[in-house]
Amino acid sequence: MVRYLLAFGAFALSVLTLGLALPATREGRAEALIAAPPERVAAVILDVIAQEEWRSGLGRIEVTPDGWREVTARGEVIAFTLTDPGPARIALTMASDRGWTGEWVAMLTPEGGGTRIAVTERAVVRNPLARIAVRLFFDPAAFAATYLAELKTRVETP
Repeated sequence: MVRYLLAFGAFALSVLTLGLALPATREGRAEALIAAPPERVAAVILDVIAQEEWRSGLGRIEVTPDGWREVTARGEVIAFTLTDPGPARIALTMASDRGWTGEWVAMLTPEGGGTRIAVTERAVVRNPLARIAVRLFFDPAAFAATYLAELKTRVETP
């Protein structure tokens, strides 16, 4: 029995050490060209309530005095505060009920008759065990790319 406890303790210590070795900040970036002017793209992004209609993985949105909360299809609650309303730059801060915080920034640049949008999502995960889970199960670059694909469809569809 003592051997099993020692083995479990060594395993737990190894996992904790791995989590502590991982950086607390994780960043993802994606960009797309959308066939609409920056003002139109910004308006769709800032129409928070309407995002329930076009974003996958989103359960519902609740407006709050400071901004809004998104409840994901998985039940995670993320609070957002708009810090820069655009139209050339839209920035948000966010905090999850699962213990991470972060920021989301979209840069909108006119290009041809449309808009080049570059999104950067940065999350800080303080809990070393959660850092491991985030590395295994969440790819911020893939999330940003999915968001932009859905945004592009929403903006370009009459």
